Amino acid sequence: MNKKKWTTLFIRYGKKEAAEFYALHKDQMEYTTVSGPVEGLTMIKVREHAQNSLFYLGEVRVTETKLRHGKEIGLGVVKGDEPELSTALAFIDLCFKTDQFTYTLNNILSDLEDREAEAVHKKTQEILRTKVNFDMMND
Repeated sequence: MNKKKWTTLFIRYGKKEAAEFYALHKDQMEYTTVSGPVEGLTMIKVREHAQNSLFYLGEVRVTETKLRHGKEIGLGVVKGDEPELSTALAFIDLCFKTDQFTYTLNNILSDLEDREAEAVHKKTQEILRTKVNFDMMND
């Protein structure tokens, strides 16, 4: 699973699971903190499709954490002020890069994918319930 997918799953559906994983496994792996949870601003780049050009939409406040194990660096960046989640995501990124605890992480991610599918199904049903049938309006 790519980094964008698992990061999205943890941020949207598994904040508690990420924090629990970090709390459970942080003492079992040796790592150093490159930079603790630091708040900052990042520019949001958007593609304008008519002219196919990039422009900056604005700034977003983020919390960023960097952890190191050997040569590998784990990065955790989240929107807003969430230092615990940022640290947990940096640790999870480090685990994936060093192939440690990946079996446990894949099990958690499997559960989060099921939760995502359920949420998408529920949202789809809500939308379909409010859908207008134009054929009935003509009768």
